[in-house]
Amino acid sequence: MGIVYLEDGRLADEFEIGTEPFVLKDALVMMPDVYEVLTQDEIAAMKQARYDNWYAVVTAPATDAPQE
Repeated sequence: MGIVYLEDGRLADEFEIGTEPFVLKDALVMMPDVYEVLTQDEIAAMKQARYDNWYAVVTAPATDAPQE
């Protein structure tokens, strides 16, 4: 995984995070000038936040469908 430049000028920082069975494959997509001003810590925090939000959704207990 790594940096991929898209046809529209944006870049995609593709990443994989987590351990089996909860592995997220995703990408941060933005304009290169925006990406360049971010620190490595900020980028890592964005990736971790994506993972944390995704993990919360996929591990949430099932909810019952509303009864009519």
